[in-house]
Amino acid sequence: MSSELPPSQVRAATVPIGPSTNFLLIALIFLGTGLAIGTGAVAGSGVAFVFVMAGWLLSLCLHEFGHAFVAWKGGDTDIPRSGYLTLDLRLYADPLSSIVLPLLFTILGGIGFPGGRVFVNTHLLSSKLWISAVSAAGPAMNGLVLLALAVLYSLTGEESDTLRAVLAVSALFQGTAIILNLLPLPGLDGYGILQPWLPEPVRRFADPLAGHVSLILAGLFLFSGAFGPVVFRISLLLIGLLGIEIVDARDGYGLIRLW
Repeated sequence: MSSELPPSQVRAATVPIGPSTNFLLIALIFLGTGLAIGTGAVAGSGVAFVFVMAGWLLSLCLHEFGHAFVAWKGGDTDIPRSGYLTLDLRLYADPLSSIVLPLLFTILGGIGFPGGRVFVNTHLLSSKLWISAVSAAGPAMNGLVLLALAVLYSLTGEESDTLRAVLAVSALFQGTAIILNLLPLPGLDGYGILQPWLPEPVRRFADPLAGHVSLILAGLFLFSGAFGPVVFRISLLLIGLLGIEIVDARDGYGLIRLW
């Protein structure tokens, strides 16, 4: 997700541009556990859980990097000094609302729950189109991650059923993240894409709700019997169109459950 920060509150720069050590470490864990699963060196729910969650954290970093990179290209010259171009997870979020809660929902519900946030100075962006593009860049990055997972899945032999399963459920989480992020709710990217074009009275009413989007989504999942299943079914349809077997996604979700 992206959100607007007044000029006086733009973050000071402390981090250089380039992949951070934290990002590279998560990537190493993702690749290492994937290789171990694929070769049969390790097995079990624990390693499957680590693989899927490492992949999810990588996608969160790439999602937020997408926002930051497009904002930089669109005119926000403060972005490089903010550290957002380092893909460092620590700079994108506070631990509770942007990491712990999304991971918890992902684990408990099989849903890629939106998490993370970069602060963009929209006053520096050169047009409304750039403002919309900044919001669209996050889900676009999730789309690229989803395509990469689909390619890896297609290259994995049927004898590597565990690896296919964890790749499939990782793709499922990306699908749900794309769907949820594109909802036109304040605080989500779908609303951010529309926001520059909305009438001022609508923005005055809707913008303050952005800080409560996690609670709004939680309420929809908990108290609407249709919302969660609809999101889940659309995501299954999406990964199915990419050639990923639904049964593998279901097997993968069973593998990452630690209880």
